[in-house]
Amino acid sequence: MSQNETPDIMNLCKVEVLISEDCMIGYVKLTKGDEGADPITKEQILEALHSGGIVYGIKESSVEKLAMRPIYNIKIEVARGLYPEHGEDGVVTFYIKRDSEYQPDYDMDGIVVDYKNLDYFQLVKKDQLLCEIKKETEGVEGVNIFGAAVPAKRGKTPPSPVGKNTILTENETKLVATCDGVVRFLRDTIDINDMLKITTNVDQQTGNIHFTGDVTVDGDVCDGFSVKSGGNLIVKGVVEDAIIEADGNVLISKGINGGGKSNIVIHGDLRCKYIENAIIHVDGSISADYIIDSKITCMGDITLSGSNELVVGGEIKLLGELKAKDIGSEKERITKIEVLGVKMLDEEAIKALEKERDESNEKAQALIENASKINQLIKMGGNSELIDQLTLIRRQILALKEQIDHKTFQIEKLQDEWNMEYHGQITCKRKLYQGVKILFGETRFRFDLDNLDHCRIYWHEGEIIQGVL
Repeated sequence: MSQNETPDIMNLCKVEVLISEDCMIGYVKLTKGDEGADPITKEQILEALHSGGIVYGIKESSVEKLAMRPIYNIKIEVARGLYPEHGEDGVVTFYIKRDSEYQPDYDMDGIVVDYKNLDYFQLVKKDQLLCEIKKETEGVEGVNIFGAAVPAKRGKTPPSPVGKNTILTENETKLVATCDGVVRFLRDTIDINDMLKITTNVDQQTGNIHFTGDVTVDGDVCDGFSVKSGGNLIVKGVVEDAIIEADGNVLISKGINGGGKSNIVIHGDLRCKYIENAIIHVDGSISADYIIDSKITCMGDITLSGSNELVVGGEIKLLGELKAKDIGSEKERITKIEVLGVKMLDEEAIKALEKERDESNEKAQALIENASKINQLIKMGGNSELIDQLTLIRRQILALKEQIDHKTFQIEKLQDEWNMEYHGQITCKRKLYQGVKILFGETRFRFDLDNLDHCRIYWHEGEIIQGVL
């Protein structure tokens, strides 16, 4: 007997009734009687099925064949329920690019980043189509062999893309912009932000700038002032020792001349000509020509591209890849680079177990509802068949609860089992100088004798590897 099947207690006229765990398939297994015993009849098999509570999907032709030509000690399918048809999930098709799909622009040779090209953010016009929504569909319920309804799963509702300055049209299947503006994604939600434009420097004349949308500054952000943007930020001049906060991407056409005091916090990507003596945290990636004496935390990649492509002094922590031509200096200036790690879990196995647990929960809930209905019928004067059916369902509910508890235990066990992985790396296209300290977590990369040329430093199977470009 399969582990996924539960035997019925009844065994009438040498007929054993077997029922699948999901109550969708019914079997019989014949046991040969004594010599001279009367052969089994179609009516006896049907009576056994009815006694077991099976009332739907009985294959009378299979029962008749089995009665005419009995097969013993092997379970034979004689009833099958109608499986539900689950609904289709809804889908959103975007006609605009996500923030992560925008990359820095390069010159005709594909080498140097054009830091003065300000067409970096995605602009849309009023009434422009942003995305189309295909709605989820209802399913068609099924029937199990006991005649009980088996609910169908409705398709998953797609995440709503409706954000600021957008509206749904055509029966809520199309999303359009209600104004001209700049696109910004918040996960799967689309915002169209108006832009605040400062035509001068941010200084005593303007004061600090705090705006919920995108901000453009035609001049510099001067020492001691702050610009806080709820969206993207463009600065066409220089950022001095100022406070910069942006929820989106930041483009600084010239560079950052920090004083080592004020913080710059960017939740998107940073793109600028250079970074000197600055304290910066970037949740996305950084593109620049060079970085000098700065303290930087970057949760993405750092790509240095231009005429210098170097990192000298300071401290850099990053989750992704650092690409540079030169790292450090001939004078062995202390430069610290730390590759941050990621705690790795067996996410695939955990998701599979969670899915199985959810399915068992749904089955148990459906059985509990059926048991409640049958219990009401029994109170109204039900017969012994209903009592037997209720007993069977309660056993199935207990079995499902044991499965749910076991899946929960397995999930918690997997969540406690993790290891640290380092997906970032250091790529040095020309020279890695002495004085550069490279760490992967607490593990240090050591090169004590000479400078390194054309190298790649990365993590593999629990150790730091030095490769050659």
